[in-house]
Amino acid sequence: MLKKSIVTLSFALLASHCMPANAAMQYPTYEQAQQHVTDTGYIVFIYPAGWDKYGEKLCKKLIATEAVKTAAGDAALLMAPIYQIRDEKNNATAKNVMGALSYPGDMADISYPAIVFYEKGGRQYATIHGRELMRATPEQVATLVKKRLAAKKKQEELLSKSRAATSPREKAKLLLESSRVSGIAWPGGLREAMQAADPGDKYGYLGVLNFGFSPKQGEAMQDFLNRLDAVLANKLYTPRQKQCACAAAIGHIRRSMGTIAGGTLITKYAKIMHKLDPNSTLGVSAPVVMRDWVKQYRYGQGWSPDCIPGNAVPVLMHNVPIKNPGTYAVTFKITTGRDALQVQKIRLMDGSRCVAEDTTPRAITWSATTQTFTLTTKKAVKDAALEITFGNDGQHKSTWGDITVTAQ
Repeated sequence: MLKKSIVTLSFALLASHCMPANAAMQYPTYEQAQQHVTDTGYIVFIYPAGWDKYGEKLCKKLIATEAVKTAAGDAALLMAPIYQIRDEKNNATAKNVMGALSYPGDMADISYPAIVFYEKGGRQYATIHGRELMRATPEQVATLVKKRLAAKKKQEELLSKSRAATSPREKAKLLLESSRVSGIAWPGGLREAMQAADPGDKYGYLGVLNFGFSPKQGEAMQDFLNRLDAVLANKLYTPRQKQCACAAAIGHIRRSMGTIAGGTLITKYAKIMHKLDPNSTLGVSAPVVMRDWVKQYRYGQGWSPDCIPGNAVPVLMHNVPIKNPGTYAVTFKITTGRDALQVQKIRLMDGSRCVAEDTTPRAITWSATTQTFTLTTKKAVKDAALEITFGNDGQHKSTWGDITVTAQ
C-alpha cells in the first residue's frame, strides 16, 4: 500500500514539474472547476459532439496544448459537448459538464467548434470561432487567447478608473471607453452604470453608446441631413458608427428622392462612408453605391418629377454650357404637367466653389410659362454645374419642362 502511494505521489510530482507553473488547469466538470476558479474565470472549449469529428478532435488538441494552457493563465478550462439533437439524454450529459454556464444563444453569431470565455460569475464576454479558430495553428490560438484575456484586463482597469473618478463626465467617458475595448463584449450593466454616472446624459456618452441612426416619422429631409451632419462632426462617434449613419442616410435618400434628385447627396455620403474606412464592408461598398444608385442629372434633361427632390435640398445639374466670363440667362419653360415648378434659387458652381447665384424665388406656371435667372461670372469656369434648389413638396411634383442656358 505504501509502495503504491509513493508511486502515485511520484507521478503527481513529475506531472507538476512538466507543466508550467502558470498554466491553466482543465477540469472534467463545472462543479469541480468552480472550486478552483479565479477572477480570470472559465474558458470552455465547446465541440460538436457526434456531428463534427474534426471539430471535436481540434478542441481536444487545443485544450491539451501547452502553449494554449500557458496563454490561459489561471483560468479554469472545460471541454464541453454541444449536440445537434438536444434530447433529454444529451442535455443531461452537457449539463453535467457545463453546470451553471450557458451556451451562446441559439441565435448568436457563432459557429462550433468554439472557445468561449466566461467571467467568474458565469457571464460570457468573448469567443474564438469560425475562420479565426479553424484556420489557426495552436500557437496562433494561444495568441488569440492572450489577446482576449488582455482585453478583459484592460476593460476591468477602465471600469476601476471609472469607479474611482469623481467627475461625472470622466466616469461616463471611461465607461464608454470600456465598451470599445476590441475583441470582447461590453461590461455587464454598462448602461445602468452610465445612467448613474451622468443621469441626464449631459455629456452625451450614453447617447453615443445607444447609437442608432434612422429617419424619424414625418421628419423633413433637411432636418434629417442636419442630424446626420451633426453625427459626422461629433468626435465621440466611431468611424464604424458614422459609416452606419451614412449607409442609413443613403438608403433613405434613395427611397425618398430617387437616383437623380438624390444623386448628389448619395454621392456625398458614399464618399464620406468610403473615406472613414476604405477597407471595411461599408467602405468597399461605397463605389458600388455611387455606380448603381446614382444617375447624374445633366444639362439637356430639363426637369421632371424624377429630378425634383420634394424638399429644399439642392440638386446638381452637370455639363452646363458655361465656360467663359460673362453673363448667362438660365431659362425655365414649362411643357406639361398639372403643377407649377417652384425654384427658390440657382447657383453656378465650379467644382465645389460657387461663382455666381440668383436667389430670387420664381414660379413657372401655366400663366407664366417661362422664368429667367441671371448669373454673372468674372472668371472662366472649368467644371460648370448648376445647383438648383426646387421648392415643390413631395405631393406637387407633376411638372415637366425645359432648362436652357444662353450667353447674354
